[in-house]
Amino acid sequence: MKPKVTILLNKTVSSVGESCPTATKDVEENIKNRDWTIDNFDYGPLNPASPDPGFWEKKAELWNSDIETVKTALCANCSAFDQTDKIIDCIIEGINETEAANPYDVQERADLGYCQLFKFKCASARTCDAWLYGGPITD
Repeated sequence: MKPKVTILLNKTVSSVGESCPTATKDVEENIKNRDWTIDNFDYGPLNPASPDPGFWEKKAELWNSDIETVKTALCANCSAFDQTDKIIDCIIEGINETEAANPYDVQERADLGYCQLFKFKCASARTCDAWLYGGPITD
């Protein structure tokens, strides 16, 4: 049986097994995967609450569209953005391991999910060049 979605670089959107994905608990792994996605698929913008015309102009050019339209293509509605209860629990557990911050507050403020394509925690208000219509993944 073929996976539900197979795209770029042989990366697959798949169901989550019993254990949490490594990047939900290992900050260094998460940052490594996130930075790779920034470098290779223009993950961003850095601060979604602040205007970043250059970032959105590049997206509009890539998608041959206008800025207002490309601003609607976010991780929050990407089909690789996993916000299942299992993933949210993994993210909260990973934040709580260092007790550096209230994990529920961090989750609520950032509206985090897990990118099944590039294997890192991502914020719903960001996007990347590999955005896929039809998400997020939920229970």
